[in-house]
Amino acid sequence: MQIRWYHSLTLRLLLLFWALLFAVASSGFLLAIWYAQPETAEPLSEDVRETLTPLLSDQITFSSLTPGRLLAGNYRVAAAVTPEEGPSRLQLEPNLANTHRRELMRQLDAEQPEQLRMPNGMLLGPFVLGEQRILLIRPLSDEERQQQIVLQKQSDKAQTMTLLFGSLLIAVLLGFWLVLPLKRLIGATREIAAGADHLHLKRLPRRTDELGELARALETAAHDLKVSRDAQRRLLSDVSHELRSPLARMQVALMLSQDEDNLDGNPHLVQMSRDVDRLGTIIERILSLSRLENGLVKMNPQPVDTHALAKTLAADLAYADAKHGERVIVMDGGWVVTGTDEELLRLVMENLVRNALQYTAGIIELSCERHDDTNFTIIVRDHGDGVPENQLVQLFEPFFRGDPSRHHKAGVGLGMALSLRAANVLGGSVTARNHPEGGLEVSIHLPVVAIDTLQQEQQEPA
Repeated sequence: MQIRWYHSLTLRLLLLFWALLFAVASSGFLLAIWYAQPETAEPLSEDVRETLTPLLSDQITFSSLTPGRLLAGNYRVAAAVTPEEGPSRLQLEPNLANTHRRELMRQLDAEQPEQLRMPNGMLLGPFVLGEQRILLIRPLSDEERQQQIVLQKQSDKAQTMTLLFGSLLIAVLLGFWLVLPLKRLIGATREIAAGADHLHLKRLPRRTDELGELARALETAAHDLKVSRDAQRRLLSDVSHELRSPLARMQVALMLSQDEDNLDGNPHLVQMSRDVDRLGTIIERILSLSRLENGLVKMNPQPVDTHALAKTLAADLAYADAKHGERVIVMDGGWVVTGTDEELLRLVMENLVRNALQYTAGIIELSCERHDDTNFTIIVRDHGDGVPENQLVQLFEPFFRGDPSRHHKAGVGLGMALSLRAANVLGGSVTARNHPEGGLEVSIHLPVVAIDTLQQEQQEPA
C-alpha cells in the first residue's frame, strides 16, 4: 500500500515540531506576562503635591506648558489637552507617543492625579486647571529602578522555566509517539530472529505512515519465514522417513549376502555395510532433530540421578568400544538429583560426549556444578586443540563442522544442534567455550526440579 503524502512521517514530524515549538513559545510568553506584576497607578504622594501645586496654580504658566517642556527640576511635560474654538486639542510628547500612547491616553482620562511607573520614567497626572489637562514625567529613582530590575528577573526566570519544562514535554511526547514504536519494531525483529510468527506490535500495523508500513512488512516477513521453516522441516522429515525403508532393505540384503556367501572378508561389502550404518545414523539424527524442532517430543519427567546417568553412559560407551570407555572419566562431586526426562538428558550428554570422542584423542571429563537451589551445569570437556573463537556459536547450527583438519570419521554436524534442541525442551541451554588450560568445554545449563514439586505436578489433573 502506497503512503499518501499527507500520511508521511516526515510531514508529521515537521508539523509536530512546529506545533510543540509554537506551544512552548506561546506558553513562555504568557507565563512571562503572568509572572510579571502589572503596573497600576497609585495616588500622588504629599511631597509631590506640595512641590507641584504652587507651580501649576497660575493660569498663564499652566497654559504655556507644552509636551517636552521642563517645568521644574526633572519634571517634564508628557502630554497636554488645551481647549480651542473647536474640540479640545491633544498634544503628546513624540517619543512617548510612539511607545506609550495607550498609557498616556488612559492617564489623561483619570479622575484624580496619580503616578504610574513606566520603563523610562514615572508618569504623573493629570493636573487640571480650568479646561486644560497636562501629564508630567520624571526619571525613575534608584530604588524604583531596582524594583524594575527585580521584576525583569522574575520575567526572565519564568521564560527560562517555561523553556525547560517545554523541552521536557517535547521529549516525552516524541518518546511516546516515535521512540516507543521504534522499540516495538526492534523487539519484533528479535522475535523474528527467534522464530516467532506472531509479533507483539499492538496497534502499530494500523498506522498509515512509514512506521505502520514497516510493521506490516515485518508481520508479512515473519509469516513467510514461518511458512518456509515449516515447509523445510516437513520436507526434511518426509525425506528422512522415505529413506528409512530402502535403507532398511539394504541392511537386510547386506546381512543376507554376508551370511549366504560368507564374504566377511570382501572389502567392498565391508565398506558398503559401514556406509549404510553411517547413513542410518544420519537419518535417525535428522528425524530426532525434526521432532524436537516441531515440538513432537513430549516430556516424561521423573527423578533422575545425574551422577548415575553419567556413569551408565560411560559404561555403555565402554561396552561398545573399550577404547572409548577408557577415555571417558566421570568426575565426583556436584551431581544432583532432579526431576527431568532421563532419555532426553541422556541424548544431550551422549551427543556431546560422542562429538568429543570423534574430534579429539585425549581424555573426556564429565563433571557437574550446582550453583544454587534452582540451577546446575553438566560440563563435558575434552583436551584437544579447541575451536576458533569465531566458530563457537556456529557449533550448534545443523550440519556445521569446524576445522577440516580435525577428524570427521562419523560427524555430520548434527550432534551439537540436536543437544541444544533437546536441552531447550528440558528448559535449559547449551554453551561452548575454549577452556583456559586447553580443549573445548561444553556446558549444559539445566534447572533443578525438586522431587516433591515433580510429584505434586504429576498428581494434579491436566
